[in-house]
Amino acid sequence: MRYLILFITAVFFLFCIREDDDIITWSKDRKLTWADYRGKPKKRFAAASTVYSLGRKVFVQDGKTLARICAYFYCKDSWKKDDWINQSVLDHEQKHFDIVELFCRRIRKQITTMTFSDFKDAEAKVDSLYQVYNKAMDVFQDKYDDETDGSMNGDAQRKWEKKIDNEIASLEKYQSILILLKLKTGN
Repeated sequence: MRYLILFITAVFFLFCIREDDDIITWSKDRKLTWADYRGKPKKRFAAASTVYSLGRKVFVQDGKTLARICAYFYCKDSWKKDDWINQSVLDHEQKHFDIVELFCRRIRKQITTMTFSDFKDAEAKVDSLYQVYNKAMDVFQDKYDDETDGSMNGDAQRKWEKKIDNEIASLEKYQSILILLKLKTGN
């Protein structure tokens, strides 16, 4: 068991802690800063824009079929207008990134309940889950922006922050980005 934990930790650092010039992988210990927003501001009425994605990959390593589900932030595509930003806006943008992690955990939870017939089946089903959860996440993100008025409604912002934090915490069991997939044909 100890070797499995060491293996998973090593794979995590190799595959998901990719803080290069453009990509930050979500971590509870690493919050976004304004320095992370390096894109050119767009001509629209917004103080900032956070560009993120829900990453997924099914792969085989050491005879084990794994899924990697990660929340990514893209520095070069995310932008801010320096004259419009403050800590409240940054906190709002951080929650957009946190929502991506929330949906990653929801996918991870779903995957742990599934059994796959083979590798191709696992790829197809994980991709299908991604499509469903990604659409649901977009709706959730829009609702968050609408109800908080892009951070301008302080009461709603605080309510949403608590909601997002609580939901992430409730899925703590699914914080690992790697999931060992159950195959009918064995792993």
